Amino acid sequence: MTLPTQQEVVLELSRLARELDAKTGEIARLDEEAVRARSRFEVGFARSFLKSQGPVDVRKQQAVLATEAAKLDAEIADAKVRAAREAIRTLRDRLEVGRSLNAAVRAEFMAGAVGQP
Repeated sequence: MTLPTQQEVVLELSRLARELDAKTGEIARLDEEAVRARSRFEVGFARSFLKSQGPVDVRKQQAVLATEAAKLDAEIADAKVRAAREAIRTLRDRLEVGRSLNAAVRAEFMAGAVGQP
């Protein structure tokens, strides 16, 4: 197996670092969207619950039905945040692999340079 050149490794590490920066900005945006979606759901649920008539259990179920779309939106927003966090973990892992590969390329270069007449 031939190792990539040091320049190729450095370029890939730079690309991964930029991707990680972008994903970090994305997670901040997604996290805010999730908080807003969760808040819309909770406020809508409370309003529906307070407007409903009847026993507590019936009022709760009416509020659940009235806010089903908002709850789904909040859960999807939470799932997007989890997916973005996982993507960040994956990018960090890939950066670590790249750093290890860079060290191997450097060591191979040094071994070749030392062995040259």
